[in-house]
Amino acid sequence: MPPAPVATIRVTLPTHRGLPGEKDVRQDLSVVEPVGDSLFVASDETATIERLTRQKDGTYGDHVPERLSAFFDLPLATEEDVAAGEADEAAERGEVDIEGFGYDDSTGYVWVTGSMSLARRRPKPDEHDDAACLERLTTVRRDPNRYLLGRIPCVPSGKGGEYDLVKEGKGKDGKTLTAACLKMSGKGGNPLTKALAEDEHIGRFLEVPAKENGFDIEGLAAYGDRVWLGLRGPVLRGWATIIEVKLTEKKGRLKLDECGPDGAPYRKHFLDLDGLGIRDMKRQGDDLLILAGPTMDLDGPVFIYRWPGAVKSTEQMLVSRKELVRVTDIPHGIGFDHAEGIALLPRPDGPPRLLVAYDNPGEGRLRGGDGVDLDLFDLP
Repeated sequence: MPPAPVATIRVTLPTHRGLPGEKDVRQDLSVVEPVGDSLFVASDETATIERLTRQKDGTYGDHVPERLSAFFDLPLATEEDVAAGEADEAAERGEVDIEGFGYDDSTGYVWVTGSMSLARRRPKPDEHDDAACLERLTTVRRDPNRYLLGRIPCVPSGKGGEYDLVKEGKGKDGKTLTAACLKMSGKGGNPLTKALAEDEHIGRFLEVPAKENGFDIEGLAAYGDRVWLGLRGPVLRGWATIIEVKLTEKKGRLKLDECGPDGAPYRKHFLDLDGLGIRDMKRQGDDLLILAGPTMDLDGPVFIYRWPGAVKSTEQMLVSRKELVRVTDIPHGIGFDHAEGIALLPRPDGPPRLLVAYDNPGEGRLRGGDGVDLDLFDLP
């Protein structure tokens, strides 16, 4: 029986108005990350990061949406959009499918990734007849914005313990921090997916849609110039995958450095997570905390695993079940309350607690027209 949360935290996220399409972002939160008195969350159906501030009563509010197009050149803006001064609005029309977001306190950057996945259209029998639903199932989309992998300076705002996302700012050591990302193709892709297309384990899954065991990033952790990307799929014979990359900046762009066998620009780590895929990740010291859940679009078990010493690894790893620690179970509903994002929430009087955000939250979590409750769990 999964443990009950020890507490909940309420966040207030007004519906996006003024952005293309009105989004009730509390309904599909995919990432969560506290930095000081700020809390950053995101929906997988927008191209924005939502910044919130801790209130005196312990809730989070004062919502400010941060457009990713303010930090990166997203690929969906055409020359006509730029000429008309509408590049930001055009880029926002394509969702980034934000599935990984993590703060690296060693550098002062937050890192963000899209899923880099294909998406099959969902049949909607309540809106369309059978023929139209079958036609929708034949359509697979490749959204260029989904191939984002980048970093954003996260610096003190000067207002107490609040932090801001900026395109350029000063880090703790006075070093200049700048936003940068991998170059994205207007047709969908980036240097990482180009390299992975030739991979003996991963390559064939790049053309398989997400939620069908296709390539689908759903988790990110960062330390220094290294970034770990957790894959919801593919799960290979029950083993989940983490892709590790090393990134440096050259002329305002992030570039992949050699870090794998035979000069490959990535390392692969395979983990026995009892047949589950990776739904989110967070770094805790030298360890990686992994939220594991079903690869397919279904309800199922959700566990937190710890990979001890993951950050110290310097080569590709095959991590057996006995090398992992199953930390705790996370409750899930049937058709609702799907754990999607995790974070470590510091406490002044004890070890950090695990903060969990849910996609499709149950009615019992929703508060008024814009509030939603997140769960807190003790970590053994």
